Amino acid sequence: MKEMIKAEIFRFVSANENNFSKEIQAPFFDEPLVQFASATDELFRQYKEIIAPEHLTPQEVFDIVYPDAAIRAQTVICIVLPISEKIRQSNGSQKEWASDEWTLLRTFGDDCFIDALSDHLCHFLNDRGYKIVNPARLKVFKKYKNDRGPLSNWSQRHVAFAAGLGTFSINDGFITEKGMAIRLTLLVTDALVEPDKRETDDHTANCLFLSKGICKACFKRCPVGAITEKGHDKIVCWQRCYGEESKFRAKAIGANPEAGSGCGLCQTNIPCEFLNPMAVINKRKAGRGQ
Repeated sequence: MKEMIKAEIFRFVSANENNFSKEIQAPFFDEPLVQFASATDELFRQYKEIIAPEHLTPQEVFDIVYPDAAIRAQTVICIVLPISEKIRQSNGSQKEWASDEWTLLRTFGDDCFIDALSDHLCHFLNDRGYKIVNPARLKVFKKYKNDRGPLSNWSQRHVAFAAGLGTFSINDGFITEKGMAIRLTLLVTDALVEPDKRETDDHTANCLFLSKGICKACFKRCPVGAITEKGHDKIVCWQRCYGEESKFRAKAIGANPEAGSGCGLCQTNIPCEFLNPMAVINKRKAGRGQ
């Protein structure tokens, strides 16, 4: 089951026409990473304390969609979609605002292609007799603010951490083995798939600054100073990424104003853009027998 699902995801990402931009003349996303978390992992209940009481568990997601069926959620399918090199490079050269390529990605990659991938995987498993839900597309999914800044009741990054796909950065990005310039999509299913092992319980293990006290590259890349040694100011960042100027820039090049231009400067032209820098350091140490 695991290999069948992974193979279908790889095939779709590679072959589907929605993963290619005629304007950019490049794919939106490179080959994905796919791992699986148990829907009963205790971390999901802990997230109600770590994030907010409103944060949904996989079972709560199923109970919302199938309130009378008593269907047990078994697995969360977690997909990392690395942003393609051409788009990353275009954004890496920017100093103030996201590149046009990055802005187009937000509408036509994030919305159109990722939605198409989610729909396809739902049909793929439905045809085989399984139930599957994308929590981020439910009416109950919401993004809101508390005293710590913006958050949601289904954090893609925290769920991906449960699947062992990566850890968090000082800028609140998610550093995977294919770096931080990524997108995530996650689906809950009643198909029982063996979960992947988390290699670490340290939720910041892949960040050079939080692990070694070095780097600060993302500090320098942020055009509004939202990243410091104290962490990431989500409110300042949100205003930059999704404010009126961002919407105007998106609309000006034919992208969805509501998606905005985003920013992503702190995810590009940095050591963790397309790899896990701590894995490189640890591999070198192992090679020297340290």
